[in-house]
Amino acid sequence: MSKELNYYAKEEISNSDLGELRMSPRRFMMRKQHEVNTKKSAAMELGSLIHGFALEPDKYIMADIAPVSGKMGEYIKAYFQLEKVGTPEDKLSSMAYEMAGYKPSHSKPETILKSFKTKEENIAFYNFLKEADTKIPLAPKDRQIIEGCLTSLKGHIVSNKLLFSEPMENENIETFNEREVYFTQHTVECKSKLDRVIVNHDTKTVTIVDIKTTSNQVYGECKKLKSKTGFLFRDWHTTGFLSNCLQYGYYRQLAFYMNAAIAEYPDYGVEAFIVAVDTKGSYDVAVYQLPEEWIKEGNKEIKTLLSELKHYKETNNWNVKKGYEAAVTY
Repeated sequence: MSKELNYYAKEEISNSDLGELRMSPRRFMMRKQHEVNTKKSAAMELGSLIHGFALEPDKYIMADIAPVSGKMGEYIKAYFQLEKVGTPEDKLSSMAYEMAGYKPSHSKPETILKSFKTKEENIAFYNFLKEADTKIPLAPKDRQIIEGCLTSLKGHIVSNKLLFSEPMENENIETFNEREVYFTQHTVECKSKLDRVIVNHDTKTVTIVDIKTTSNQVYGECKKLKSKTGFLFRDWHTTGFLSNCLQYGYYRQLAFYMNAAIAEYPDYGVEAFIVAVDTKGSYDVAVYQLPEEWIKEGNKEIKTLLSELKHYKETNNWNVKKGYEAAVTY
C-alpha cells in the first residue's frame, strides 16, 4: 500500500467516485480531472475536523486565540515562514512586508515591524504559529463542538471501544486509523481510505469503523416491510439517521469498505460499524450495523456502476449516462 502519491491524487476508483458516476459520467470525469467544485460547506468542514481530531489528534492543535486578519495577519505568517526557512534576519521584515502586500503608501516597513513586535495580539498569533507548526489549527469557534463530540464518543461504551481502545500486550490485535487499501473489484482497480480498522489475528476477524457526523437526529429505526419491490426505499421503513444511510448511500460505502478489507485479509471474517455523532449541541452518539440485505444491495450497485465505468471507457463517451442515449419513455 504505497503512499508515494497523495491518496486523493491516485487514479484508482473510490466509493466517492462511484457516487459521482451514479449521477452522471460527465460528473465522474470532472471529479477525476479535478474540475468539480470541491469546496466544502461549513458543516462538512466541521465534520472533517471532528473526524480527524478523533482519529489522529496529534495532527491538530486547539487555537486559544483568534488569528490576526488583514495584511498584518499575512505579514506575521510570511515572517514566520521566512524565519523557518532560514532567511537572514536583516531581510525578514522587508520580505514579509512585500509578501503581505504592503506598500509605502500604506505604512513604512519599520512601522509595520514595530506594530508586529509591540502589539500583544500580534505576538500571540506569531507564537501560536510557531507552536502549531506542522499541525492543523482548530479555531476557537469550533473548539466546544469538537470537544463535546469527542467526550460523547468516548462516553459511549461501544464507540469508545471501537474508536479508542488499544490491544493488550497479550492480544494479537492490530489497529489502524485512516488505513489506505488498494484492491481490485470486478477487474477494476479501486482504493479506500478506512477510518479505523481493527484486525484480530486470533479470531481472524476484521472490524471496520466509519465515523459520520450529522446535524440531524443520530437515532433512528429501520423495519423491513412486506413489500418485495427490490428497492430499499420501498421495502424498508426508516427514520432518523437510518434514513440518511439510504439517502446518502452509506450502505454502498460500507460494502465498498468491506470489499477492501476482504481483499486485504481474504481468510478473515469482516464486520462493519457506523458511529454517528450529533454536532448540534446534544452530541448524541449511536452505533449501527446495517442490515445484511443493505450490504448486498450496496454490492449490486458497485457491480452495476463498475460495469457502467467499463462501458464509458470502451466507448470513450462520457457525455451521456448509459440508458439515456435516446428518448426515455415509461
